[in-house]
Amino acid sequence: MPRQPGVYLFKNEQGKVIYVGKAKVLRNRMRSYFQSPSQLLPKVRAMMAKVHDFDYIVTGNEVEALILEANLIKAYQPRYNILLRDDKSYPYLKITLGEDYPRLVITREKKDNVSRYFGPYSDVKALKETVRLLTSIFPVRTCRRMKPGSRPCLNRHINRCLAPCTGEVDRQEYHQMVESIIRFLEGDHARLVRELEEEMQEAARDLEFEKAARLRNTIQAIQRVAEKQKVVLDAPLQLDVVALAPVNREVLVLVFKVRAGKVVAKDTFWLRMAMDENIAEMLGFFLQQYYSDNPDTPREILVPVEPPEKSVLEAWLTEKNKTRTSLKIPQRGTKHQLLEMARENARVLAEEKTRGKGREAVQELARALSLEVVPSRIECYDISHLAGEGTVGSMVVFTEGEKDSSAYRRFKLGQDVNNDYLAMSEVLRRRIARGREEDPAFLPWPDLIIVDGGLGQANAAYQVMEETGAAIPVLGLAKKNEELYRPNDSHPIKLPQDGETLHLLQRIRDEAHRFALQYQRQQRGKKLRRSELDQIQGIGEKRKQALLNHFGSVARVREASLDELSGIKGMNRAVAQRVYEFFRQET
Repeated sequence: MPRQPGVYLFKNEQGKVIYVGKAKVLRNRMRSYFQSPSQLLPKVRAMMAKVHDFDYIVTGNEVEALILEANLIKAYQPRYNILLRDDKSYPYLKITLGEDYPRLVITREKKDNVSRYFGPYSDVKALKETVRLLTSIFPVRTCRRMKPGSRPCLNRHINRCLAPCTGEVDRQEYHQMVESIIRFLEGDHARLVRELEEEMQEAARDLEFEKAARLRNTIQAIQRVAEKQKVVLDAPLQLDVVALAPVNREVLVLVFKVRAGKVVAKDTFWLRMAMDENIAEMLGFFLQQYYSDNPDTPREILVPVEPPEKSVLEAWLTEKNKTRTSLKIPQRGTKHQLLEMARENARVLAEEKTRGKGREAVQELARALSLEVVPSRIECYDISHLAGEGTVGSMVVFTEGEKDSSAYRRFKLGQDVNNDYLAMSEVLRRRIARGREEDPAFLPWPDLIIVDGGLGQANAAYQVMEETGAAIPVLGLAKKNEELYRPNDSHPIKLPQDGETLHLLQRIRDEAHRFALQYQRQQRGKKLRRSELDQIQGIGEKRKQALLNHFGSVARVREASLDELSGIKGMNRAVAQRVYEFFRQET
C-alpha cells in the first residue's frame, strides 16, 4: 500500500464492495485493520470476518479522498457504511435562469451551473405545495416550451401567468419577478415587500393600474405567508442547523434552513447503520452525502457534535462553495437556541416514529414467546456497581410498548455486593414484597419481567419467582448477540435483527441500564463528597478525586503500597506516607 491519501474498498468473497473508507495515509490505515482479531473493535472484527479482498484508489489530497469516498458510497451502497435509509435522490426546486423567461421546476436531475437550486426536499408533497404557493403569488410561466406569438393559455386568463409568449410582459419586468421569487425562498420577506411597494407606487404614478393591482395582490400574499412564519430571529442569519436523534438502529437527522433570519425550511432524513458507529461519525457521513451535490449550502453550518476530520470537511465545503464555510457548535446565544430547538424537533419526530409501533411489537413478542397474554406492562431490571461498591438496581416500566417514566423505581443495595445474580435476586424480592403489601408505587403487577443478561440472570430471576410464588414470565436479554433466554433453557431465541420486536426489547433494556447507571453515579458522587480520605491531613478534593479515579475505590486505596500512592499525580511522598499510615493504623 502506498503512503499517500486515498480511498480503500473492502470486498467479500463474491467480489461485492462491503465497505468504503478514506485515509490520509493509506498504508497506516490499512495496517490498523490487519491485526489480531482480539485487538479489533467488535464492529471491525465482524466486518473483517467477511473481507476476502480489497482495492484502493490514490488521490491528490484528503479533500479529494473525501469527495471520492462519498461518491463511491452512493454508487456501491456498502453494507458496513452508514447510509441514507433509502436510495432515491431527493428533489430540488429549480429556477431555470438559463432561459429567457425562467420557470419553476421540480427536478432530480444532475445540476447545471446556470440555474438556481433550493433543497433538497425529502417531502415531495410539501415541495409541490410550495410550487403552487409560489405560482399563485408570482405568475411565472409553467409551460415546458414557450412558443412566441402563440395564443395565451388558460393560465393567463386566470391571472396565473403573465404570458411572455404573447409579449404582454417585457423581459426586464419578468426577471424582476424571478428575483423576487429567489428572495422569497431565501426568506428575505421584509426587503422584498419594500421593493414591491416602491414598484407598485411607481406603476400607479405612471397610470399602470393593472400592474399596480397585481403588485398589491403579490404584497398581500407575501405578508400573509410571512405572518405564518413560526421563527423570526433578530439577526439576519444565513445558516443550516443540523440535529440528530437516535431511534434503535437508525438515526433521524433534521436540517433547519435559516435564511435572512427566518427558518424557511425543515427537512428530515433517516440514516441506517450496519455497524455500531457513534453519533460524531454518523454526522460526518451525513454531511458528506447531504452537501456533496447540494447547491444551496450556506457559509455556516451548526452541528451538535464535532465530526471526525472536521478541518477536512470544512476545506471540502470551502472548495465546493468557493467561499469559506465552517462547522460550528454554538455554546450560547441565538445560535445555541436554534440548535436546541432543532434537537427538540428531532427528538419529537423520532418519538413519533416509534409511537403506534409499540403495541404491534408487544403482540409479536407474545407470539414469539408463546405467552398466555399480551404483555401490557413490561418491567425490566438491571444492576450497576463499581468494582462491587455502591451496588444499585433499576426497574423501568413500559406500558403498551411506551415508556412509563413515572413508574420507574430504584433500589440501593449493600456496598460490597459484587455478585450480579445475588443483587438481581434481592431487587426482585423487594419488588415482589412491595407489591404484596399493595404499595401503589409497585402496582399493577407486570405481565412480563425482563432482566439485563443471559441465561444466568434469567435463572436467578426465575428462582425468585418460584420461591415467592409469583407467576410472572421471565426473560433474559443478552447484549453480546442480542439473544433472548428463557429460564432453564440454554437454547437462545433469536428475533429478526431489523424487526420492531427486538428493537422494543433493546430500548427497554438500554433504558434500564441508563437508569441504573445514573443512580449508581449519583451514589458515587455522594460518597466522593463524604469519604474516609477526608479524615487524612493534606488530602483535599483534588487529591481525593485523583486517588479515587486511579484506584477506583477507597478499598483499593487502602490496599495500595507507598510507592503506588506516591506515583499519583498531585501526591508527594509526605502526603502519601500519611495515607499509607492512616489505613495501617486503622487495621
